[in-house]
Amino acid sequence: MRRVITLIGAGLVAVGVLAGCAGSGYDYVKSSSDRTYFKVPSKWTLYDEQDLADRFNGDLTDAQRKQLLDDTWRVAFDASPNPNLGHLLETNAKDPSGVALVRTLNFDDADSVSLSALRNYFFDVDTAMNDGTGEVTTYEDLSLDGGFHGSHLVANLTMTDGSVMTIDQTMLLDQATTKLYALIVSCSSVCYEHNSKQIKEVVDSWTVRAT
Repeated sequence: MRRVITLIGAGLVAVGVLAGCAGSGYDYVKSSSDRTYFKVPSKWTLYDEQDLADRFNGDLTDAQRKQLLDDTWRVAFDASPNPNLGHLLETNAKDPSGVALVRTLNFDDADSVSLSALRNYFFDVDTAMNDGTGEVTTYEDLSLDGGFHGSHLVANLTMTDGSVMTIDQTMLLDQATTKLYALIVSCSSVCYEHNSKQIKEVVDSWTVRAT
């Protein structure tokens, strides 16, 4: 199983958090400029710009970092009682973790993007399907208000050590193909089954509005 894209080199900006309704147990995370938001359980740990930049972007020049920050909004979250950035997209994680992002596409990216590219953005799902190490349990083509389109999938991916992880990802493009919107939550298959209701709450809350 080959991972396609990691967090290394990704631009990040500060997390905007809106307190949830009293007693709801959830907080809302938003990007006002991108009109994008979702909710996570209040007990989950959120990683902001400084946390993520220190971990994944320490080798960038100031100019490179500024460019990435200008082009990408990204936040991460971890449900572990002992949160660690190393849990993000970890194949055998015992607790859910994930990443939400909005990325501005340049001309070359926009020209080459496809539903296949979206499907394989974080992990090479198609290759896993072809070699028998992947099973897609849910797949939906999405066409939303405002011209947003893309897909939602849930897949079980078997790693080289025999462990199985489950990914739940929603990938969208805007009508003009100028921005990519993504939300992925993942952990071991056992973890996903145990936390499926809570994960569904997070995924279903992912909202993108036209500007």
